Amino acid sequence: MRNNIIILLLLFILFSCSGGEKTNTGSSILGRMEDYKVKRVSPTQIAYQVEEMGAEISKALTADFAKQMKNVSAARGEELCQLKNITLIDSLSERYGLKIRLLGQPDIGSNNQLYVKEKEVLEAYADNAAKKLEMSDNIQKIGDSLFVYTSPIPYDKGVGKLCFSDDSGFAIWSIILKKSEVVKAINVKALREKNVK
Repeated sequence: MRNNIIILLLLFILFSCSGGEKTNTGSSILGRMEDYKVKRVSPTQIAYQVEEMGAEISKALTADFAKQMKNVSAARGEELCQLKNITLIDSLSERYGLKIRLLGQPDIGSNNQLYVKEKEVLEAYADNAAKKLEMSDNIQKIGDSLFVYTSPIPYDKGVGKLCFSDDSGFAIWSIILKKSEVVKAINVKALREKNVK
């Protein structure tokens, strides 16, 4: 606590002695300091946050993609499938430092950029799609610093048919989250109120 007060005093002195035009930077500095505050979180809280973030992001992506697919030109359809010029993806990537991929059957054999766990999950989704089985979201931990949240896109959204030239028609969102960003997003007090410890 004492260190925080000393830092704030030093910053106050620095800005008050600058002699230039004064701006209200106190709130932005405090906001940034909150990001670096040590949080004590449990693995359960981290897993809960990954699930919450992943579900929210994949739902938003599916809804946004469906809107953009309506009456789409061939050129724009190709851009959509390559996730180019999509404002939502750009803003999510910037805000959370995450990576989003749109994957389908062809990626199993040809996409060398996939993590091993990501490829295994994709293969399981493809197998379930071939058998017309229900598919659900999945979380995989990659090392100590990443999580991969995968979410199948419902067949009726037409993403698989638009973006992949196979007959399965399935597609998934693969959202790669950094553990550090997940921890930053955790509101420990709110999770404790939900009895997530």
